[in-house]
Amino acid sequence: MMAKIQRFGGAMFTPVLFFVFSGLIVAIVGALNNPAIVGNIASDGTTYHKILGVIETGGWTVFNNMNIVFAVGLPLGLANKARGRAALEAFLLYMTFNSFVSALLENFGPVFGVDFSIDPSIAGSGLAFVGGVKTLDTGVLGAIIVAGIIVWIHNKFFEVELPDWLGIFQGSALVAMVGFFILLPVALAFCVVWPMLQQGIVGLSNFMASTGNVGVFMYIF
Repeated sequence: MMAKIQRFGGAMFTPVLFFVFSGLIVAIVGALNNPAIVGNIASDGTTYHKILGVIETGGWTVFNNMNIVFAVGLPLGLANKARGRAALEAFLLYMTFNSFVSALLENFGPVFGVDFSIDPSIAGSGLAFVGGVKTLDTGVLGAIIVAGIIVWIHNKFFEVELPDWLGIFQGSALVAMVGFFILLPVALAFCVVWPMLQQGIVGLSNFMASTGNVGVFMYIF
């Protein structure tokens, strides 16, 4: 069990490494582009401000796509074989999962208690864009859960040998096919369960924000 926990921790550590450099870029550029620190040269509309804005935008890339980074990064550490293939499968199937969620909410949003017409950029909407797909905001936790399912599919089906006349469907193709049908009910389960979890998270956030030191302790814990 300890070995498995260490392996999972190692797999989690790989995506996290990208945050260090990106965080430094965002912090440094943010300071250099603050008029209160460097003066009027950083005022809105100046060439200096625009150039640093371009650099800062690149620094936010990792943070804006954390879900995908973890969904692709975990198989690199957890797959038993062909880890590069596993990462490609994870990207494809994770986006398939989000497409399923998007279509389910677009057609049956009221059934799940979700207003899918809300702009994901609005705080508290419970929605987000993942790789250009409007879907539930499951955060990194959702990506880890789905990536874990995909790794299991990869480890179980990647080396399955099919008859010669079905040989084209072996390997990654078979993983993608099996994952397609498994992730459909997983997407349905997320549509049912995740909005309730989001309500609980919002309620907990409001509690922590309104209870002073107790709330601060709970947040840090």
